[in-house]
Amino acid sequence: MEINSDNIRAHVLDELIPLWAERGRDRKRGGYFSSLNLDLQPSEEKAKRLLVQARQTYVFSHASLLGAGKWSLEAAAHGFEYLNQKFWDGKNGGWISSVEPGGEPRQTRKDTYDHAFVLFAMAYYYRAVKEPAALSIAARTLELLDAKLGDKANGGYLEGASAEWVPVEESRRQNPHMHLLEAFLALYEATRENSYLEHARRLIELFKTRFFDLEHGCLGEYFDREWGIAPDRAGEDVEPGHHFEWVWLLHQFARSAKDDSVLEFAGKLHEFAVRHGVDTPDCGVFDRVNRKGDLLEGGKRVWPHTECLKACGSRYENAGDGEALGLLRKVLDRCFALYVHPGHRGWKEVFSREGLLDSDEMPATSVYHIVLGLSEAARVLRAA
Repeated sequence: MEINSDNIRAHVLDELIPLWAERGRDRKRGGYFSSLNLDLQPSEEKAKRLLVQARQTYVFSHASLLGAGKWSLEAAAHGFEYLNQKFWDGKNGGWISSVEPGGEPRQTRKDTYDHAFVLFAMAYYYRAVKEPAALSIAARTLELLDAKLGDKANGGYLEGASAEWVPVEESRRQNPHMHLLEAFLALYEATRENSYLEHARRLIELFKTRFFDLEHGCLGEYFDREWGIAPDRAGEDVEPGHHFEWVWLLHQFARSAKDDSVLEFAGKLHEFAVRHGVDTPDCGVFDRVNRKGDLLEGGKRVWPHTECLKACGSRYENAGDGEALGLLRKVLDRCFALYVHPGHRGWKEVFSREGLLDSDEMPATSVYHIVLGLSEAARVLRAA
């Protein structure tokens, strides 16, 4: 069966998201489960993570915007309320990283990556329900990030802090900044407030001057405190999935900011990721290569594939790249043939390069990637 926009919409709204609304919510203790196994049973819950709660709140909010019924708003409100009740630090401000299964604080670190997804969730929750409190929460969260973790000397944000906002001494990553850019663009889309676009512009400048490797045409992952390349092996690691994410985000930024200067970078990232990150025989996307493009990890997790869908869609839509549209169709076919469970229609997580299933878990965090990737693919295919 050819996968088209109608197939995708039916799968997302009638199979995938209802599955997680039914099986992924902890109706006894609140919040969302971190993962399900392939029998649709919740995995043993050691903690409830902020990242899971924020991403799933986004998923159900986006489902409503795509046309799902009232059940999606109920599921989104469940996450929104649990986030605010259990994860907000009423004493010091900000969001703690995890709670015990019953809701008691566990890891009280304030993590920049996690905060980015709170911002992202608030943007979509506001769009879905027009709840002003969501925008107030986003504004308060960003104000704290700027004040407590903003790096005025070197740019960007530090990795995180203690409960009392004492910054941690850790290597720096592009990844939290990528998701902050995604959140700023989503908040700008929801509000049209220029402050969010200005925050996005600052991260774009950081990308151009620090994250992007001009020599190799790729995206660095790990850096020292002053944004030099990390001195150990991690400094050489790059992830094709993140290349694809940035391609899509750069096109989003170009549209919102009316700034086409970023599209040259998007083209170089896309070229690198396709050349070195896509396995020619099956169009699977590798997890990790180095800056020269040498393969470091041949596993193929689901999320780089869905990010490839987004990147290819934006390349076709904005640059008329027919090869990108062809790759989108091939990767989409691979996803539905290999990753979608034939019975309950949930998504398997990771395969080896040889095509063997490497995990019987379905992490809740991957649903964010799948829903956004499929919704973008459906939109582009409908237009094409």
